[in-house]
Amino acid sequence: MEKFEESTSLDFETALTELESIVGKLENGQLSLEESLQLYKRGEMLSQRCNQLLDEAESQIVQQSSSDD
Repeated sequence: MEKFEESTSLDFETALTELESIVGKLENGQLSLEESLQLYKRGEMLSQRCNQLLDEAESQIVQQSSSDD
């Protein structure tokens, strides 16, 4: 089984690239059930990380926009 880097330390681009790779592997359909479940769980963590980083970026933009007014 693969060892995955902790998702909380990944930047957006790295997390998104890995997530896209996982989606491709899952869509291929050549994995065992166990491998698919492991990748799905990893994908969920990566998706949450991407959403967290996007939320933080949006917050910074809103904050910057507020201070510009």
